[in-house]
Amino acid sequence: MKKQGWISFIFLFLLGCATPGQKFIDITYKADHEKTQTGTIGIAPFKDKRADRDGGYVGYRLLMDNSQETFFVQGMNLADTLKKSVGDYFEKTGFTITPVGPWELSPNGVMNAGEGFKQIVAGHINKFECRAKKKGGTTDMVFEIDLTLFIGKKSNTNEFKTIPVALTLERTEMTFTPEKLEAFVNQSVEEVIQKALKQ
Repeated sequence: MKKQGWISFIFLFLLGCATPGQKFIDITYKADHEKTQTGTIGIAPFKDKRADRDGGYVGYRLLMDNSQETFFVQGMNLADTLKKSVGDYFEKTGFTITPVGPWELSPNGVMNAGEGFKQIVAGHINKFECRAKKKGGTTDMVFEIDLTLFIGKKSNTNEFKTIPVALTLERTEMTFTPEKLEAFVNQSVEEVIQKALKQ
């Protein structure tokens, strides 16, 4: 095959890699922490409050021809995925995790949430989207995440705390792959969880 033919083949191959359609990524909490905490925390189901998005939607990448790749979380349930990430954070800091059912988000709800734990956590996903756009030889990525975490502590006063946390992060990649988007989302999720829950 002539050199020009090889160049055309490589170009078409690379172009073919950027195909529109559905793609899937893993979201996992990977940061390491010292185990400095003790006790048991109950983790309740999280709620995805994004009315205009499917439960597994993560974001999209707009291609040069204005078609797009759409990214979803493995398992198609972002609420369960972020619940697990928050649980992983607590486990890595030393807590023992136990699943609990939904609870009324109030001091009274903390009191009636059950036994077997000193703290209880729930969460709402208000916004979660990574937008990527191919521009010439680079891809710009913008990730927006807005979570509300609810933490109750069993005590004489049954403490209840609402923790809203929102971040917008940007990154430019010379070459784009789904793995780079996955890494960007995971690093952003870690930053949000640490910002919200660092004690």
